[in-house]
Amino acid sequence: MGFYGPEPFDTAEATYVWTGLGAPGFFSVSVKGNAPNFTSNIQLVRDPHFVGGLAIDVMGWTGPLGQGTTPYAVRGTFNGLFLPKILIVGQNKRLLIDVKEIPFTTDEAYVNHLKATAKQPEPA
Repeated sequence: MGFYGPEPFDTAEATYVWTGLGAPGFFSVSVKGNAPNFTSNIQLVRDPHFVGGLAIDVMGWTGPLGQGTTPYAVRGTFNGLFLPKILIVGQNKRLLIDVKEIPFTTDEAYVNHLKATAKQPEPA
């Protein structure tokens, strides 16, 4: 039987996308790590009880428990006002990370930017 709980992570990045004057933007958060085998549905979840900023929990379903790990990468977006740092919380650590800023006029422009950078080949 599986159980829902925090998952370990190795690295985390956050970017705040400004979507225009008079409108709040959003955080685009990506996390990479190695989860225990038989882990599924890893997702980033805003901690509703965290006061004084933004805390993101790395959560997933694990079970049955087995040996070994499997690499994963997950991304999530969270609306809100700009903060220079956010907290990422996993099973193995709590990490306060710096937030990069990207000005875009619309969220569609940011999505198009992500698609364009994903299609570029890596240098040899």
